[in-house]
Amino acid sequence: MPRDKKQAAAEPGAPAWMVTYGDLMGLLLTFFILLISFSTIDHKKITQAVTSVQVALGVHPMNMTAPRIVANMAAARRRVPRSLERAAREFRSRLQMLGMEDSIEIKYDGMGGLELNLPNQFLFDLGRAELKPEAYEILNGLASSLATIPGKRVEIRGHTDNVPIGGDSPYADNYDLSYHRAKNVMLQMTDPGGIKQEECEVIACGPSQPVADNNTEEGRQANRRVQIHVRGDFSRESQEDLNALVKGEEEPPAETPAVAPESR
Repeated sequence: MPRDKKQAAAEPGAPAWMVTYGDLMGLLLTFFILLISFSTIDHKKITQAVTSVQVALGVHPMNMTAPRIVANMAAARRRVPRSLERAAREFRSRLQMLGMEDSIEIKYDGMGGLELNLPNQFLFDLGRAELKPEAYEILNGLASSLATIPGKRVEIRGHTDNVPIGGDSPYADNYDLSYHRAKNVMLQMTDPGGIKQEECEVIACGPSQPVADNNTEEGRQANRRVQIHVRGDFSRESQEDLNALVKGEEEPPAETPAVAPESR
């Protein structure tokens, strides 16, 4: 009689329902991946949603606000300080009252300061360093406008053309003439004008920094000028702007364009 062969015992496996369930989850996952790949993602809304969740959980979203704060801090550093802009506009208004707004150049120098170019024909007679009577009102108005700038430093530079000084002149050369012109401007701005002398610096440039051709009368007239550079301590204003940005207040205004009409 033939022997019955024992069948080998079957190894235990997953239940049939679990296999079907796994297949279903895999299909659902594939479906949602395809659905997302064909959709349009609004990153701004996602960022706002994530930020809301982080705030609700008490987590400060530094990684999301930092780029905006850094960008706004750079803009705050580039903007014209409020007190400097105010002084420039005030002096511009004074010049308009005198009918001279197109004759004196006012501009921001790009390094946080103010630059003014005063043509000599409004200040001095040819070859002289004594101020004309009409120069007093101009310089007094300028000094009054600059008086509110915190920690100001006023640099006054005298410039001349390259025509040699005559033998009967009380000045040794053009550098001596440019020094006395700049000094007299400083004395007028500091005595009746109200600026302190220790806030000022007088520099004699002579004919060394021309802005036009000395071979023409128009060029020589443009080169005869007094140039005033104004700096200030705006650290408090900058700190206030940066604090406002960090606290999430509105961004600082864009950099104001220079008030710079062409000098005549």
